Amino acid sequence: MTNILEGAEPFEFAGNDIGVLLIHGFTGTTQSMRYVGEQLNKRFGFTTVGARLPGHGTTVQDMAASNEEDWIEEADRALKDLAARRSKVFVAGLSMGGTLTLSLAARYPNMVQAIAPINAAAHILNDQIAEVLFMTSKPEYLPGVGSDIKDPNAKELAYTEIPSASLSHLMTLVMGTDTKLKSISCPIQVIQSREDHVVPAANARHILANVSSDDVRLRWLNESYHVATLDNDKDIIVDTLGRFFQEIADG
Repeated sequence: MTNILEGAEPFEFAGNDIGVLLIHGFTGTTQSMRYVGEQLNKRFGFTTVGARLPGHGTTVQDMAASNEEDWIEEADRALKDLAARRSKVFVAGLSMGGTLTLSLAARYPNMVQAIAPINAAAHILNDQIAEVLFMTSKPEYLPGVGSDIKDPNAKELAYTEIPSASLSHLMTLVMGTDTKLKSISCPIQVIQSREDHVVPAANARHILANVSSDDVRLRWLNESYHVATLDNDKDIIVDTLGRFFQEIADG
């Protein structure tokens, strides 16, 4: 097995009977979710788990050998494991992790109490990615999309390249999840950066317009780019998630 990069390991911060599953994004690692996990545990007492998706946090060659079915399978496994140990379970994810968050809510309505997709891909990606997808001849690897962060002192642990084949797997996941949005009925707190250079902000309104949930909320972030969980608004994210999940848990 390929060694996991330092900082990309799965994590768990043990706390109370409320479990929160946190899912990182495409080409990223658990490093992007660790601060949120630590702080939700510290400030709200939740048990937080950060899942590492197959092909991520090792080598870009491992990424090329993984696909959307592998990512879905790991998200499913992590959810079921946490649900078996905690009485209430919530899910939050960044970017593709947000896509997987939506997928879990659609497919496991009796297991997921509420969700919070953060800068989630649910309908469209940026024009550059879309252009590559329609190229008849693609290079094997493309420039990475990691570290879209406004804070100059923050950096995401992510691959510097993207296997072109992985983009097709990502789009299969996004399109498949889009068709499941109507099946989502749990409370949902969408968090979206106004300026996002990877996932257009229009995705946020698309999600809210298409889910069947009665409790739908949108929190805009003004000082963060795509990797908002490491950016200037990371504490706003922690506070928003913590209050939202606690309110639903108490309800």
